[in-house]
Amino acid sequence: MKSTILATVVAASATAAFSGSAIAQSKPLKKITVLQPVSAPDVRFAPWAAAIENGWFAEEGLDPEVLTAKGSIAVVQQVVSGNVQYGLPAPESAAVGRAKGAPLVHFYSITTRNPFPLAVLKDGPIKKLSDLKGTQIGVFSMTATQFYTTQAILDAENYKLNRDYTLLDVGIGAGALRALETGTVSALSINALSYAGFENRGVKLNYLTSPVVEDILAWGLLTTESYLKANRAEAVGLARALTKGRIFCEQNTEACIRLYFKHYPAARTAGIPEAQAIAENQRVLKVFQDYSPKPASGRWGEYTKQGWEGIIRYMTNTGQITTPVDPASLYTNELIKDINAFDPAVAINAAKKAAR
Repeated sequence: MKSTILATVVAASATAAFSGSAIAQSKPLKKITVLQPVSAPDVRFAPWAAAIENGWFAEEGLDPEVLTAKGSIAVVQQVVSGNVQYGLPAPESAAVGRAKGAPLVHFYSITTRNPFPLAVLKDGPIKKLSDLKGTQIGVFSMTATQFYTTQAILDAENYKLNRDYTLLDVGIGAGALRALETGTVSALSINALSYAGFENRGVKLNYLTSPVVEDILAWGLLTTESYLKANRAEAVGLARALTKGRIFCEQNTEACIRLYFKHYPAARTAGIPEAQAIAENQRVLKVFQDYSPKPASGRWGEYTKQGWEGIIRYMTNTGQITTPVDPASLYTNELIKDINAFDPAVAINAAKKAAR
């Protein structure tokens, strides 16, 4: 069953070839699978590449295979079914799953504010949310979290899906941009990383959003309650190694992107010089980092009660959740102390040594 399911996602990692390359292993590494909610690798994979290259997952006894799936709903479905151990979805899909009885739990936060505004052409006819009435909006997919956030944003105008506007699956790459530029859709609902990539190509965009979603959190590590209980040390090690990769990438964005291209060569834009490809992806990486800083608490990966309460509030108010869900049931900070139990100098020094 697992092989059948995973054949439907993109094998986006060469981790088996690289994990543990920096450190001799006395025992076999445990293979685990992590799903990212995107159809092809983007800079969210860069910290994973840095952690793989530096042997930080291997130090934790882990060999993670990072795959892709089209949207957070698809990720949640695979975690619930047991086909993969971990996912990195946005929280809305987990909330819907919990409302349906799925025992899902987030245990490590990546982004701390909403990276899903609507994007419109700067010189186009759409200037404000009210201009979107009667139009079609392009979303990454109907199984992505943008299916929820788009509805929440337009609820500010009391606009309802399939009454005042429609959604169209346009994907996440050149096809999505083409749909916007040709007028097939009046706006895009993808993510800030994709928009930064479009702007690298010279496209000028404006962004529309609503205060109701402005400060909600987004991508984070998730698994089932039962798996987390049985594999606590593994989950801690996974997040701790990833955190070192995040620090490495903050300290040396160029080296981070080079490792990203090494481990995910398909992510490099074809037909342009290497220096240009690196510079463009550095800009996108910095956008990602702007949405995913170290939390105000000073502890990587820590969630806030307010963030989760805001998600349940907007999803309930917009009718996307009809069964009561306790926000506290959707996340835990119980692992955070152990995840942060390392010397950041390890990652900082590795980044300095990687300077060209």
